[in-house]
Amino acid sequence: MTTPRRAPFQVLVLPFRKTDRGTEYALFRRSDSGDWQPIAGGGDDGETPLQAARREMQEESGLSADTPLFPLQASATIPVSHFAARSEWSPLLYAIPEHCFAADATGQTLSLSAEHTTCGWFSYEDARQHLTWDSNRTALWETAERLRDRTLLP
Repeated sequence: MTTPRRAPFQVLVLPFRKTDRGTEYALFRRSDSGDWQPIAGGGDDGETPLQAARREMQEESGLSADTPLFPLQASATIPVSHFAARSEWSPLLYAIPEHCFAADATGQTLSLSAEHTTCGWFSYEDARQHLTWDSNRTALWETAERLRDRTLLP
């Protein structure tokens, strides 16, 4: 079986859960860089961003396939120099889009893939302080705002 070719887009999935202490957000510590972030990964050729988000969510966190996913307006672009697959893409491509989603993981348990050394649930402020990239903080902020405003819609 051949490995699917990497599509020129990235997905970011931010799991959250509602508890009696309030809303908590799941972050994962990358095994390669040590950075904390939500679930992140690339699309495979032929996948939509939503399909890639669902697959990456299951692979990296063990969350179930029926976990509700909510597209966010938060978006970013990432330089192609960050990706090994850049050699497969057009030499005229300099940045790829990052599509962001929130995932309601209330009542579920996280599990780790080999891409991460640990994961945890964090309050908004703690999650914000752990995140490295501004695009991740923007997705966190939008998710928290939409949950507060009750406008997190599929």
